[in-house]
Amino acid sequence: MESNNASTFHPTQWTLVLRSRGESEDAKVALSELCEAYYVPVVAFLRRDGKGDDWAREHAHAFFESVLAKGVGAPDPELGRFRSYLLGALKHFMSKLSDAAVAAKRGGGAEHVAFVEGTDTSPGLRMPGVCDDTLIFDREWALTLIGRALMALEAEHSGKPSHFAALKPWLAGGAECSQAKIAQTLGISETAVKVTIYRLRVRFRELIRTEVAATVDDPADISAELSHLIAVASASPDG
Repeated sequence: MESNNASTFHPTQWTLVLRSRGESEDAKVALSELCEAYYVPVVAFLRRDGKGDDWAREHAHAFFESVLAKGVGAPDPELGRFRSYLLGALKHFMSKLSDAAVAAKRGGGAEHVAFVEGTDTSPGLRMPGVCDDTLIFDREWALTLIGRALMALEAEHSGKPSHFAALKPWLAGGAECSQAKIAQTLGISETAVKVTIYRLRVRFRELIRTEVAATVDDPADISAELSHLIAVASASPDG
């Protein structure tokens, strides 16, 4: 019985990384894929200090190169979410860059803003007009995750791209026409449209949950992480 349970257990990407501290080849690939998947939230976070896109992307590349080269080391077991680890590592990375810049230009009259190292629950760097920089990061993270799930769902329906495009607005509550009108356009019954939309929504939720599961170490954290990301994705960008 125990051997059967062991054989059917498949660690998530982040679990795989943590278990070997990113040292195995599989873990390195998993870490690389996670970094690539969540590049956008890092760039968005770096933009919050008023720098331009080029500056943010340049530093994001440097940050990810550092993460991939050094691995995760021995992360705090309290940080069981990849989101938490990545934001803490990003703040630490930028803090070191800021310290280096201050040291290089000390006495030069240049104004420097320090990045504060911390976890996903620490206040971090405060930006003008922004209540919480961590919530901004989390919101971009949530939107990226939802976008990945939506692309996966679209790929599953690549055989009928026009049908998916017509029904896609009902996944996010942004439909501008009636289901009866869509049924007429697609040449199917309104009942068929309702059933298809229901199935798409169920599958969309499953794919979102799968995306979340890949970024947490403990399956027990999935529901809490999902609830948090839904909340921040629904919140106003202005806080």
